[in-house]
Amino acid sequence: MEKNVGNADRHDQNLTNEEVGLAASKCENDVNEGELYSGKIEEYVIEKKNNVYKKGGSKRKPRMSMNEVDNKKKVKMVVDNHEAITQLQEFITSDEINGSDMKLVIQKTLHASDLKRNLNRLNMPCQQVETHDFLTYEEKQVLGICGRRKDGTKEIKVQIVGPNLQMHKKTLLLKIWRMSSTENYVLTTNWFNFVEENKNVLKEKTTIQVWSFRKDGKLCFAVVCVDEPGEHDAT
Repeated sequence: MEKNVGNADRHDQNLTNEEVGLAASKCENDVNEGELYSGKIEEYVIEKKNNVYKKGGSKRKPRMSMNEVDNKKKVKMVVDNHEAITQLQEFITSDEINGSDMKLVIQKTLHASDLKRNLNRLNMPCQQVETHDFLTYEEKQVLGICGRRKDGTKEIKVQIVGPNLQMHKKTLLLKIWRMSSTENYVLTTNWFNFVEENKNVLKEKTTIQVWSFRKDGKLCFAVVCVDEPGEHDAT
């Protein structure tokens, strides 16, 4: 009798071990299925987010790098709607001047060096000009941009209109100054006389535009101030 009981106990123990193994296996399968299900959901959510970004549905914008931010800050805003510019255009095309083919050459801030008597020049860095097409092919040859003239001439005589809408009486010279790493257009010879004639407007830190135009086919320039009146009076 005791022997049968012992066998029954061992049988019950074997059943218990099997049940525990099955339960553990089932639990493990449940965990694996749960993890797999959670992983599928996470992949689905990520895929949906990517699709939204691709379609442009999200309002979030990618973060700009510091270089991109700096470059954005350096963008120069060229003034193209200003009363002084309109007045200059009307003056250039009037019967008094009868000019044509106006082009914006450069917008720049006047530095102290642009106004000094001993330097006597307006510096216009070639890399900052709006267009080089204000020159004809022949004029580019004269300045040495497209080969060199046989007579060695490297300057062009030009006339200039001031912010007061008057043609300056003395002629200036347009040249190219070549530095070690840059090239600059310069208006020189009588430039300081022009500054003195317009000293109430042409001051340090003033923002100006230099325009080119043609009068009887000859190259001329005009300088206009695009700052607000009195903006730099305190400096």
